Amino acid sequence: MKNILIPFDFSRASLNALDYAVEFITKEPSILLYLLHIKADGDNEEELQKKMNKIISEYKDTSVSKIKTLICSGKLIPTILNYREELEIDLVIMGTKGAALDEDDIPTRTSKFVQEANLPVLVIPEDASKFKLGTIILTLGKEKIADKDALYTLLDVSRRFGAEVHILTIKKDKATIGYSEDDEQNENILQYFLENFYSHRSFLENEDIEKGIMEYLETHDADMLAIMPNTHLDSGKASRGELTRILTLHTKTPLLVLD
Repeated sequence: MKNILIPFDFSRASLNALDYAVEFITKEPSILLYLLHIKADGDNEEELQKKMNKIISEYKDTSVSKIKTLICSGKLIPTILNYREELEIDLVIMGTKGAALDEDDIPTRTSKFVQEANLPVLVIPEDASKFKLGTIILTLGKEKIADKDALYTLLDVSRRFGAEVHILTIKKDKATIGYSEDDEQNENILQYFLENFYSHRSFLENEDIEKGIMEYLETHDADMLAIMPNTHLDSGKASRGELTRILTLHTKTPLLVLD
């Protein structure tokens, strides 16, 4: 991982994402952070640049040369995807204010981006606690993993911080809890790709998968939640990534979308 991009609009959520990203790169001096601001019509670019430089200067322990600024016009999603190709972006770190539990149908800028962008995204909730990364919970359904390449980002993050990865599978029917043939194949894949960072796997019963995940996070020490959208699974069902969208809206824990 060498290049990280952060959409930045001076909001509390984007400032929190920048704080997180600066902590994220402390162990790897070769990583560059690109701070991207999409300006509105009539904005003074020189003034925007001064504001961004002032914010960057506040990170005393981080070389300013590691944070590059980008100011441009355009729509957020196509602009980020264009920069992804041009700058070889490995990860987007994006802040979010989220949405209330009863606001599933109200998309946010972050939830729309996560659904439309085909690249790894680390979503940082506005109220996420101070940076810590020792335990990652990967939520995985019953489907067989088809695209193993998405796991390289998870391995990279685990290696960087020595983080353990716990696998969580929520099943709606108690009778299906346990290892199926696909579960065993996934287990072998995860153990191989995650090396010694793989810890263990838990199966829980809950008719509401999101609720099951959230309840698990409340009772376990988790610093990051990770999910593989169904585009990387063998069946390809639910390709709209409904669970990913809902978790992006509601999570209080940093969420790594392995796309």
